[in-house]
Amino acid sequence: MSYAIFRSEGIKTLGELSQKGSHNERTKEKYKSNPNIRMEDSKNNIEIVKCNKYIDKFYEITKEYQKEHLDRMKNMRADRKKSFYDMVNDSKSVVADEMIFTSDLDFFKNMSRQDILDWANETMNFIYEDLDYTKEQVLHAVIHMDEKVPHLHCVVVPLVKKFDKRTGTTKYTISKRSYIKDDVYLSKLQDKYHERLNKKGFKLERGEKHTGVKHLSVGQFKNVVKYYERQAINSKKKIEKQYRKIKESLQNSKKKALTDKVIIDGEIYHILLDFLDMYDKEIQNMVTSRTFFESLNEFTCDYKKLEKKYKNSLIDINYLEDENGKLQEEKTNLFNFINHLLFMLKDFFREILLSNDKKKKEKTIDILKECYDNSLYNSLDLKEISKDTDTEIVIN
Repeated sequence: MSYAIFRSEGIKTLGELSQKGSHNERTKEKYKSNPNIRMEDSKNNIEIVKCNKYIDKFYEITKEYQKEHLDRMKNMRADRKKSFYDMVNDSKSVVADEMIFTSDLDFFKNMSRQDILDWANETMNFIYEDLDYTKEQVLHAVIHMDEKVPHLHCVVVPLVKKFDKRTGTTKYTISKRSYIKDDVYLSKLQDKYHERLNKKGFKLERGEKHTGVKHLSVGQFKNVVKYYERQAINSKKKIEKQYRKIKESLQNSKKKALTDKVIIDGEIYHILLDFLDMYDKEIQNMVTSRTFFESLNEFTCDYKKLEKKYKNSLIDINYLEDENGKLQEEKTNLFNFINHLLFMLKDFFREILLSNDKKKKEKTIDILKECYDNSLYNSLDLKEISKDTDTEIVIN
């Protein structure tokens, strides 16, 4: 029986979102990281919600959020101002969420293109009706038909309006937790997804819940290595012990060779048979244990090399963090200097606007526009500079 598979993975930065777009839209010429992608079959991929460029669509979905942010930045101190791009990247929240829906090859084996599209459309209904995303929040949805198993990628922007207790106002924010609160709630959603598909005639099993599968710690891993090493040593000891027993029995035997054949005691004969059985079994154990031990030992060596690289990387990271702190301090000082300089230039710009020099006035208006666009001056600054001049209406 095939399983209904649904997983969710947050996208943390706009740079990562752009990379997801390149992958999902198949804009690269070659995919070294995934040789299973058959580029010649990419033309068969089915776009349910189209998207030309992920970043452009993201800005389109969040335009009201951007407007709100820019209005907030107008009254912000210069050293605390941030662009919308930097603000969403620096946030602890995600910028988008990618959901992947699929099953195994048997589920899709006898499906027509229309059957697969029906499955995907019902999956989209799950996104709209059970997850409560609106169609406007879906950035892109595509069925990949150019890999081993068809699957649906759906990228959404979890944009919500929340009440801010601190300011007593409602503000926009991007919050995946507003839609998928935690792993327990995700498990409930997976139940709903499974039930929905089965009601529509897609015969699928619910994946096993709470498997409790965990990775071995480094200490546990080392214990496994030692266990297989001991197994190999114990097998060797058993063989040597039985060998000495047979040798001693043969030496003590009173039977002598009468012909070319050697006559031995029945007891020694059975000891030899037992030895051969035990030898065969223990040799296999030794080979298996030794091979596994050597593989684990090799893996441990590789791990130690990686661990050493990691520690060296931490040193580099600490150094870069120190350098970054210094740069941040320099950046703050520079912002303060620019802010002070712009404050002093207000009177200078005002004098030009009060003068009769038309060319200088036009150039000053362009400069003021640029300062406003880059949030260096706000609307109050422009009013102050242009007050009672013949450019007041044009500037404001």
